Amino acid sequence: MKRLGFFHVMTFFLVVAILSAGCITPPKENGSGSGTQAGQSGTVTPTPSPTLQILDTRYLTPATPYPTGTPPTTRPTFSSLPNNTEEPTVYKVIYLDTIDFQYSVSAYSTSITDPPLIIEICLIPEMVTRNIWYESRYTTREDVYTTQTYISPASYFEIRVRDKETGEIVEKEGFGKTYSVETKKVLQIRKSGEYLIEFSGNDIVATVQMRVPAPENANVTPAGTLVCPTT
Repeated sequence: MKRLGFFHVMTFFLVVAILSAGCITPPKENGSGSGTQAGQSGTVTPTPSPTLQILDTRYLTPATPYPTGTPPTTRPTFSSLPNNTEEPTVYKVIYLDTIDFQYSVSAYSTSITDPPLIIEICLIPEMVTRNIWYESRYTTREDVYTTQTYISPASYFEIRVRDKETGEIVEKEGFGKTYSVETKKVLQIRKSGEYLIEFSGNDIVATVQMRVPAPENANVTPAGTLVCPTT
């Protein structure tokens, strides 16, 4: 019995001693490693790899940081500008006629002091219709007849605007030959001066309108754009 009591007493003192010493925790592992070299212990710290720096000065330039504590600058407010509506130019007709050209030529001289001079032309070329006969390749079928309508090869029109003093052509337009076959033509003379306007053509009917800006406060009927008939 005495030996058993002595064992309990020793066990009690051993537990008290352990509690007094505290818990022992193992050392934490980190990026640093401990090692021993030549009988000496030490800490080895890994060297970080260099970082590549990029600064494209085409987009970024060095600047001073914005000062803290400074109140933001108030941006000025802008009011929208009033819409200035320009009054449309009023034109007056100085020439309007329909001419049936048969290898004919006509000319007019004019003095432009307030350009532009707008020349509008509607053209109706002579059309040619012919019947074409096709022989049937099959003995059991009848021959084929078709009708074709096209612009007369002799149909053409040309307008030339010349400097009246030098004869130099400043503008020209036409139909057929080296020109397109559009039936609406428009020329604008935007420089003041003395001009000679020539019309020539064949197998074509031309309606020509010429108009210029009307003088201020003039009592004229405003001239509109020449409307060509639809085909």
